[in-house]
Amino acid sequence: MVQGSASGADTIRFERVYDAPVEDVWALWTTKEGLEAWFAPEGLHLEISTLELWVGGTFNHVMTAVSAEAVAYMAKFERPPTTWVSARFMEIEHHRRLRIRFDIDFVPGVEPYPYDMVMELHAEAGRVRMIVIADRHPDPEMTRGAILGLTSQLQRFDLAIAARAAKEQRP
Repeated sequence: MVQGSASGADTIRFERVYDAPVEDVWALWTTKEGLEAWFAPEGLHLEISTLELWVGGTFNHVMTAVSAEAVAYMAKFERPPTTWVSARFMEIEHHRRLRIRFDIDFVPGVEPYPYDMVMELHAEAGRVRMIVIADRHPDPEMTRGAILGLTSQLQRFDLAIAARAAKEQRP
């Protein structure tokens, strides 16, 4: 697995390579079970209320801080431990690309704004290269938090894809 992150002026970029079928990587991004296995950063719990996988379909979920560290982090920035998040699928290319637009309307004192995340898959000789590109937030501290959060989420993704592979290898 190759890990890396680079930052452009307006985006945050992560890249991973998996020895896994593209279908497994896609399923972790497009199913309730898959997303709930990894999409919340460490210390948070994700519960999906709506997942409509079509362009314009919703991806509504609740993230709740469950670890003491996550609860303290939220309190430090005067944010509640539970956040309701609404998003929409803006682009879907089966087994290739997703663009999800989140409505950042849950930060106290901050005007709501859209936040896009793009995931691309490139199948390469039995492996899958996954690229995740996310917008930077208007606030540098929120961007720093997003980088930490995405790093944690992708570590959980690594574990989820490994668990899928182990499950498929069982007799």
